[in-house]
Parts: sequence; structure tokens; C-alpha cells
Amino acid sequence: MAQEHCVIIGNGPAANAAATALRENTPDLDVTIIGEESFPHYRPHLLPDYVAGKLRREDLYVTPTSYYESCNIKVRLGQKVVAVDFDRRELVLSHKEIVSFDALIITCGARQRIPEKLQVFQDLFLTLKTPYDAGKWVARLQSTDSVLIVGGDLTSLVFAKALASMEKKVLFLLEEESFWPIPLSSDVADQVRHRLSEKGIKVVDGSCIRRLAQRSHDSIEVETDRDPCRVGAVGAFFGLVPNVKFLVRSGLDIERGILVDEYLRTHFDLVYAAGDCAQIYHPGLRDYWVSIGYQNAIEQGKIAANNLLGGVCAVEISPASIFLAEGMMVNTSWWMEF
Repeated sequence: MAQEHCVIIGNGPAANAAATALRENTPDLDVTIIGEESFPHYRPHLLPDYVAGKLRREDLYVTPTSYYESCNIKVRLGQKVVAVDFDRRELVLSHKEIVSFDALIITCGARQRIPEKLQVFQDLFLTLKTPYDAGKWVARLQSTDSVLIVGGDLTSLVFAKALASMEKKVLFLLEEESFWPIPLSSDVADQVRHRLSEKGIKVVDGSCIRRLAQRSHDSIEVETDRDPCRVGAVGAFFGLVPNVKFLVRSGLDIERGILVDEYLRTHFDLVYAAGDCAQIYHPGLRDYWVSIGYQNAIEQGKIAANNLLGGVCAVEISPASIFLAEGMMVNTSWWMEF
């Protein structure tokens, strides 16, 4: 491998899998992980159990600092990439530092999605994407016994169950954009209501939020298109959107995420993208699809690294497991796992 320095943007499962694969195959290559969050690599799917007190905070973290030191992988956390110049092969960080690269793997993940019509209430919503989010939940739940979960994804279902195990009163609103990007058909809604009710979670009548109002430190009034209710906290779970805004003017092909071929290559030489931020071409479908999930990200991180080193490994997925949602091909069955 001719290049000397490979930079990985992101510090999630795809990033760490890629870094490990690079180091295992090229011991002399300089590898740098640049992560926007200040947290070490963590397992986001364990956050509900942490909030419920079933895990210690340290149980969330995957890779100890000593591992990176022993593998000679440089990790820079709390460093935000704000621009990429592919002609100069340079990254620009938020504090104006320039970082040069010979090869680049983009695994910048995704952020919590709040529908535009609800963004005015964003300050009243709690999300659950990072350990910081989890800490806010832990603090809030010390003074409230009732929670409304709005929207839907696998995290929301698991979290609702975790809250119920804490003997909290849990309400669940299947809002009209719930389970995005999965269409909320009547069949899906009926299945979800049944599974929630089996676990003692009440599904609220109504199809959308009209208004939220903070009535006191631990009381939020929620007005739907049906009956209003009051709870101590409102959790927003509307799926994720790729965190690629900083790349829009970079010259990359971007639709919902970064467009890559079945080998995770962008059209720039030695530049790959993997995980939640990528849209992957499927030759059989002749279309792009997105992948959701921790294990999927790990596998793609490995593939991106190995292909960067000269491999020719395509991301394999059966067309039968990909469906069309809002004009976008999606691979996920997470809601069925609850």
C-alpha cells in the first residue's frame, strides 16, 4: 500500500472495525480516528439498559485506550470535521486545524431525526443516541414516574420496555411518522400495539402531536389530535439521518447519504464510506440502499478497510431483505426484533 496516512472520520462500530482491519494488515500504516463525540467507542444499543440501572457506565464502552496504544492507532475525540478538500487531500477541523490524508474512510454515522413540524418543540424532547443523552434520562427519571415515547425505532421499543421494568408509567404515541423509514401500515401498527400492551405499555390514542407545553420542572402537557395528557418527560424516536451535511459541497455524490458502489468506494480515489452514512449500490436492484444497525456497520467497516488495501469484496445483501420506503431502499428488520 503506497499511501502513508489513512484517516477515519467517526468513532463508531464501522470506524473501529476499519481501524482494526487496517492495522492487522498494514502494521506500518499511520491510522488516525477522528471522532466528533468525546466518548470512547460505545454500544448505543445498550443505552436503555444503562438508563434502567442494569449496566454500569463503563459497560457501555467497547475499546479501552490501551488497545489503541498497543496497536499504534491515533484517536482524536471531540474533534469535529467541518470540511474535506479531496483535491488537496485535507480535512478541516472546527478549530481550523488542517489534517492531511492519503486515504480516507468516512464513517460519520447518523444523528437523531426530528420531523420538521416538531422541531419547534425540540428543546422539550429527550433523545437516546449517546451516553450524554442517557445521562439526561437518568437525571430526569429521578424526579418523574411518567414518560411519553413519541415516534418509533428499535431503540424506542427496547427503551419503553426498560422504563416499564423500572415501574414507570409509559405511554407510547404511534405518531404519523413513527417507525420512519418503515411505513406505518395498519398491520404494522396493530402488531406494535399488541407487543407494547403485552409489556404493560399504553398506546396513546392519536396520530400526531399538535402542541407541547412545559407546565413545571417535571410536567409537560402534550396535546395530540385526540386527548391531551401530562407526563414528566417526552422521548423522541424518529429514526436517524446520515450526518453528512458537512460534505454537501465537497464534491462527493450525496443523496440521503454518501453514494458508494457495492465495494463501498466513492468516486474519489482511495476514499470509502461505510455504516449509517452510506448509500450502497446494489447491482441486482440497480439502485442504492441504506443499512441500519450496529452489526451491519461493523461488517461494512471491515469491507471498506480490506478493499482500501486492495481487496475486492462486495457488500452482500439479499434483494429480498431490502424494501422501498419513501423512495429509498432500506435494509432493516429491527422493529420485528422487539
